[in-house]
Amino acid sequence: MYSFVPAGSAASARSESRRAVRQLLEAIGAYLADADDRTVLLADLAESQIHPPLSILCKDLSEADPAEATEAISVSQAVFLVTTTDPASVEDACAHAAWLRYVLRSLQRDEACGLLLVPTPGGIPEVEAERRIGLPMCGVFRSTDHTARLARWIAQD
Repeated sequence: MYSFVPAGSAASARSESRRAVRQLLEAIGAYLADADDRTVLLADLAESQIHPPLSILCKDLSEADPAEATEAISVSQAVFLVTTTDPASVEDACAHAAWLRYVLRSLQRDEACGLLLVPTPGGIPEVEAERRIGLPMCGVFRSTDHTARLARWIAQD
């Protein structure tokens, strides 16, 4: 399972981060349709579900309460913090990153977290955003090509 934490200081920035996650999940689904028999499913940890063995589970933690988010993180192969690069969103992402590091450290899984960036006009340069947030950058949503490449990387993992 992969968990995604959309960040952003304003509703529009969080919306843009969620849109990027949706596009990524669609790209993973498209890749899998051509590559193998696996499917992409959105996980709902609140309900008891049995998932097919050939599935990639994804969880959007934007609306999760802390207990649900911690549970999802504990069973996730990786957690991705997704944010736009405008200064206020990068600051919001710093707070989310601090919480994620705390949770992952308590689970002894410090290395299971990465950063996905959505560039914005006039935003902070990607390398600077990565430095400020303090998580390793795993991808940038510059174009559908970049999204497809990231989808392949996740699906092949």
